[in-house]
Amino acid sequence: MTQQQKKKDAKPEESTVLTELKALGLIVLIALALRATVVEAYIVPTGSMEKTIMVGDFLIGNKFIYGMRTPDRIGIPYTTLGFDIPWIRFPAFRQPKSGDVVIFKYPHNPLDKYVKRLVARPGDTVEVRNRKVLVNGMPFMIPDHLQFFDRNPQPPNWDDPNIFPRGNGNKDHFGKIRIPQKGDILNPESDRTILWYVASLDGHSVRLDEGRILIDDAQTDGYRVEQDYYFMMGDNRDLSYDSRFWGFVPDDYILGEALFIYFSATKRFPFITWTRLKRVGTVIK
Repeated sequence: MTQQQKKKDAKPEESTVLTELKALGLIVLIALALRATVVEAYIVPTGSMEKTIMVGDFLIGNKFIYGMRTPDRIGIPYTTLGFDIPWIRFPAFRQPKSGDVVIFKYPHNPLDKYVKRLVARPGDTVEVRNRKVLVNGMPFMIPDHLQFFDRNPQPPNWDDPNIFPRGNGNKDHFGKIRIPQKGDILNPESDRTILWYVASLDGHSVRLDEGRILIDDAQTDGYRVEQDYYFMMGDNRDLSYDSRFWGFVPDDYILGEALFIYFSATKRFPFITWTRLKRVGTVIK
C-alpha cells in the first residue's frame, strides 16, 4: 500500500472522530447553558433546613421561574479561581413569594450558595416574638418540619451581638425590621447599619469620615435603595445561620427555587440507607 493510499484510508476515520468530538462539544455546551439558565444541581452540606432538607440531600433547583440569568462568572468549578463577567436576567414567570424555599448567593461571599425559606419580601416588616415569626403583624406559615433544638428560648431582654442589625434582640426575640424595597430612602442617622449594608450590596463604596457616612466618597443625606431585598430563615431555627444574623438577600443574588431531591446519602457519604432512598423524588415545600 502506497503512502497516498494510507492517507486516503485514514480520512474517513479522522472525519468520524472529528464529528464525534463536535457532537460531544455541543452536548457539553447545551448542558452548561441549561445549568446556567434553567436548572442546576446542588449538594446540601449543613442542617439549617432539616428536616425539610437533610444534610447529604442533592437538590434540583429551578433557575427559570424567577427569571433566567446569563452566566455571571468564568472560572474553574468548585474553586475560587475565576472572574466575574457582566450578566443579564430575563423576565421572570413570577417573583419570589413568602414561603418559597430559595437558592441564593450568600451576601458576604457570593461564591457560596445557600438555601433557606423566604420569610419576608421587599417592603414587608418582620419580627420574632418568643420564637413566633410575624410578617406585617400576621403569623408566618409554620413549615411542616419546623424544629427547635434548644429547650427554652433566649431571654427577651438579651441582645445577641451577632444579630443583624446589632441591638435588635436575639434569634428568638428579633425586633421589628422593614425589608428594604427598591426606591426606599434610608436615613444615614437612623438606618446607618442597614444603609451601609444595602449600599455596599448595591455596588457602592461606603466608608466613615469623622462620623459621617460617605458613599462613593460623597456625603449623603439619604440613600435610595437600587434593588429589592429579601429576608430568609431556616426551618431548623436554632441551627440556622440566616438573615437574623447576616442581613438581607439582594434580588441580584436570587438564583432559583428548590424543586425536589434527586439523590440522598448520609453524612458518611456515599453510605446510603433505605430511609435515604425514600427521599429521592421528594418535592420540597
